[in-house]
Amino acid sequence: MNKRLLDYKYPFILLLGALIASFGFFLKVSAQDISAPDTTDSVAVTVKNQEFPQWGYYTVRRDFRKCISPICGGYFIKQVNLKATPCIDGVFREECYVSAIDWSSLKVAPDELAKIQNDDGSRVILRGSIVPVEFPGFGEFGNLRVKEAFIAATDTPAKGTFVGLKNNGIVCITTPCFSTDKLVLNKPKISQVSSIDLSLTGATPEQIEAATREIFGKGLITVGKTEVVNNLDPTKRDTKFVATQFYLRVEPN
Repeated sequence: MNKRLLDYKYPFILLLGALIASFGFFLKVSAQDISAPDTTDSVAVTVKNQEFPQWGYYTVRRDFRKCISPICGGYFIKQVNLKATPCIDGVFREECYVSAIDWSSLKVAPDELAKIQNDDGSRVILRGSIVPVEFPGFGEFGNLRVKEAFIAATDTPAKGTFVGLKNNGIVCITTPCFSTDKLVLNKPKISQVSSIDLSLTGATPEQIEAATREIFGKGLITVGKTEVVNNLDPTKRDTKFVATQFYLRVEPN
């Protein structure tokens, strides 16, 4: 190998090594940024309907382990629709442990807050972000800072995909009318449905009316699956979202 070729080769190897190291660092930082304050909603750059926050939705279960706080006694949280959740240390796990839940940004009535806090987690969905908190002598732990809270309409088990349903403003003079956006929570996926079936949830007429207002308002959190209802005319196929459960937003004061 001649000297001129070596002169070009070694700088290239150094550059390649720097790129690989930077890429590895980027992966870890990205895992942390997903749950960092004020980034939960902004990462959804591929989502068209920016009026609906599509990221940062968690299920919660209490930690009943018997050991000293903050190591135990907090909560295990996981992002809906995802097999792994980014934790405060940048590692993706099936669940993340947080030492506490910060409700200060929720701004709801005390009785509503008590209802959420007393739930065992089976009927609550929280939207928020994991923030770092330093405990002297114990190190850094994550807390879940809550932005919005949602409570299930009934005790019916939630089965299917967690989505947000929101009216997109399309007005039709015939059916099917794809006037509802279906936004998959915690994923950059959006599509449209032409009808919604809430009958399997066991909700009362009043609850279904409240859910309809949510669809035409800020958006309804629901769980279920999409079904295509065939028609002889392929242009008139009804794409229906069949819900097994929906969650009504806890409104602020």
